[in-house]
Amino acid sequence: MKIVVISIFKEGFGGGSGRVGHDMARHFAVEHDVVLICPADETGLFEIAPNLRILGIHSIGEKNACVPLLSRKNVNTMFDFLDKFTPDIIHAHEPVSLSLMGQVWAVMNNVPFVYTAHVLPTKTLDFGATDILKFLVTPWTESITQRMMSDFLQHCDAVIALNNAAAADIAQFGYQGQVFVIPNARDIDTLGNRQIADITSPTKILTFVGYLNQRKNQRYLLDMLQYLPRNYILQIIGDALDPDYGDQLKQWAKAKSMDNVVFTGSVPYSEIPDYLEKTHVFVSASKMEVQSLAVIEALASGTPVVALSNETVDELVNENVGGRLGPNASPETFAQRVRDICNLSAPDYEQLCTNARHRVAYLGWDRIRTETLHAYTTLLDDHTHSSVADDEISKIIARIPSEEARKFLGEKITQLNETIQNKIHPHSRLGLFSIATHTRQVSGTTWCCVGATRFISTILGGVLQLATARPFR
Repeated sequence: MKIVVISIFKEGFGGGSGRVGHDMARHFAVEHDVVLICPADETGLFEIAPNLRILGIHSIGEKNACVPLLSRKNVNTMFDFLDKFTPDIIHAHEPVSLSLMGQVWAVMNNVPFVYTAHVLPTKTLDFGATDILKFLVTPWTESITQRMMSDFLQHCDAVIALNNAAAADIAQFGYQGQVFVIPNARDIDTLGNRQIADITSPTKILTFVGYLNQRKNQRYLLDMLQYLPRNYILQIIGDALDPDYGDQLKQWAKAKSMDNVVFTGSVPYSEIPDYLEKTHVFVSASKMEVQSLAVIEALASGTPVVALSNETVDELVNENVGGRLGPNASPETFAQRVRDICNLSAPDYEQLCTNARHRVAYLGWDRIRTETLHAYTTLLDDHTHSSVADDEISKIIARIPSEEARKFLGEKITQLNETIQNKIHPHSRLGLFSIATHTRQVSGTTWCCVGATRFISTILGGVLQLATARPFR
């Protein structure tokens, strides 16, 4: 099978969706011909491993603020490559930027387009935007965002939900297409070979991994730590998505003379297992998580997890592997559960660690790859060469922030229509491109979405660049 995976992040950035996209490409290339389309320092095709290539698209910015340039040249390179590669499936991990370009090509060429929802559609802006773009989050921008997400989902042949909670949210949002429930995968075997922490050690290590922001609620963890003895060390691993919030956490810890809190800043992903080996309890007070990779990795490494209820915790955590507390549990109650675990005898603690590993044993890449490929096969078996009207294609193009890219796509579709008419292609999905080429025939709401997308994209890129360029103290 020929598979295209699309991520809007360079490897090592973008949190869970960035890591899963890159990992998926690597693991699927074991048996299939895979191309990963993602940002790069320059546009070009790079061979990474047998059956795995990267089509890098020139981008500006760095780290999480790396924004692909949707210039005429870059879009043409991407489309020319897809024309030659002729993928069986296109699988995107974000609903913007390069994924929109892939969706346009998929619709034009009648290729199934799949999207893994790493955010809850009904709460899209709550996954980072509210921290970075506080001044832009208004009822109007929320409405525009919901509209753009709805349009994007409408043109997906299937959506992959990471768990039943996510599937329910996708249904609540109004998506009526095919939904496959397939969890995130991790390198379970590698993590499972790690040592577990020595529970007899007088120093107890608690660890949190993730961005510092309001949703992940690290302030609660600082409050909790005050109910524990000074030999309990809390290490918070990750960059501040909202620099102001990160500064507030550090200032608050300093004001309380909490010298048992360590803010490590960003740590290379390859080093996280080293931290987990020394962690007695992984702690999380996150208010909302579709399916946290950090929690999965902690359990896989044999680290008990104590956390407040959310989508991930409700799915994976209970008293057999740590502790699941209600969303309104007090910091003192949370601290007591942590203390109970750290006071276990060595045999009882080791049993808790064994339970944790067993809890996520089914999330290895071999199984998740098989389930995903089965979903692909189902889509291909059911896929028909149906005709899609020009107005539907123009709706997708209208959501692309780059005016140059939209103009190029209009020309591309016009050329394709002329070719189809000359060859009398029997399975054409396209008619004349009248709607997309005449702005008066595109609804005012659609063009409003275009304007909002361009404005928000420009501001977001600038703000993200400033945020990631700021040193983490």
